Amino acid sequence: MDACIKTEVARLMHSCRSMTTPAHITNSLKRLCELESGNGKLAESLSKTEKQHEITRLRSVLPTAILGHHDRMLQRGKRSIVPVMDGICSSCHLRLPISHISRLKCSQDLEVCDNCGAFIYFEPTEEPAATLAPVPTVRRKKGRPAKAALLA
Repeated sequence: MDACIKTEVARLMHSCRSMTTPAHITNSLKRLCELESGNGKLAESLSKTEKQHEITRLRSVLPTAILGHHDRMLQRGKRSIVPVMDGICSSCHLRLPISHISRLKCSQDLEVCDNCGAFIYFEPTEEPAATLAPVPTVRRKKGRPAKAALLA
């Protein structure tokens, strides 16, 4: 019985550690925004009591600093977390510096847009395959110009 309790405690500790990873925080914040705004598949699929229960659960998982920033953004009528697509913040629609974008691509950390203050995350876009036809090259003759051009 003692070994069973130890394994259960170890499993719970592992799950608590994984809840504080930046990827988990980002996903929880995205879900919270979707539920509180009432938009999206998740908000439409849950009943009112289920939605309120899920909002309470997500708020308990998020760190207080992130939750405070989220609440301030909601009071201003803005979304607290937005994707960055093609290097452009989806909240303020301004291009981010290249260094900021490369930091977003490399790390899983939650970053803040310098322009609008929203939490941003990198969302890769599908690039269309390059299907451009090759440009034909025009060959010119080397040498002397034609006689007609000299006589004119």
